[in-house]
Amino acid sequence: MKKKSYITLAILSPLVLLGLWIAVSHSGLVRPVILPSPQAVLSSLASMALQGYSGVSLSEHVLASLTRVGVAFAGGSALGVAVGLLRARSSAADALLLVPGEMLRPIPPLGLIPLFILWFGIGETSKILLIGLSVFLIMMVNSQSGARSVPADLLRAAQTCGASRMQIFRHVVLPAALPQIMTGLRVALGMALSILVASELLGGDRGLGFVVLDAANFFRTTYVFAGVILIGAIGLVSDRLIAWLARRIVHWEGRR
Repeated sequence: MKKKSYITLAILSPLVLLGLWIAVSHSGLVRPVILPSPQAVLSSLASMALQGYSGVSLSEHVLASLTRVGVAFAGGSALGVAVGLLRARSSAADALLLVPGEMLRPIPPLGLIPLFILWFGIGETSKILLIGLSVFLIMMVNSQSGARSVPADLLRAAQTCGASRMQIFRHVVLPAALPQIMTGLRVALGMALSILVASELLGGDRGLGFVVLDAANFFRTTYVFAGVILIGAIGLVSDRLIAWLARRIVHWEGRR
């Protein structure tokens, strides 16, 4: 597809969704408390920008959420990539981590909230660790799978040329794993933003997740939509940034 057509479709799809939203919200078929109009949501966004929410400015809410997600995403990604590559290259490490890793992965983060409260309290540590754990598990699986996807012929060719284990890792295994690692980063980022709302169940009065949860408790639906849209916008910008980095780091893969 030509770049111009791609951009046109990328712009057209949200406009169509917005048109459907306007049509349904003004049709009278759905109560405003269930589906407020875009104008009402925009008004709530403007109110948050000018007056804040629950006595806290919008910039503080956004900064609190970005800090939690940023720290958890960076730490979880780094550890997940390291452990995933280790599991791919060491059968002993893979065997040791197989059962704990596969038992943790299916557990929903909401199910871990009571334990995290008991272990780490309701401060920032528990929020960051809850998000970081989800990121870590995704990156571990993607990194391991990517490192194991190296064609055997490439490994044998490198060994035949006299490459050391470190050289094989740096010049063969890591480049082969990078495409899946970059894809894992995009998936993990989306998961981190999803877990953000759940993590802010752990107390506090700042963050976009807090805004969504607090507004939902008081049926302030326009603020729920406003918070969700802001989280989605952060996710969109972050995903495009990672995709941009991927095109430069993993340039042989083409468009991502």
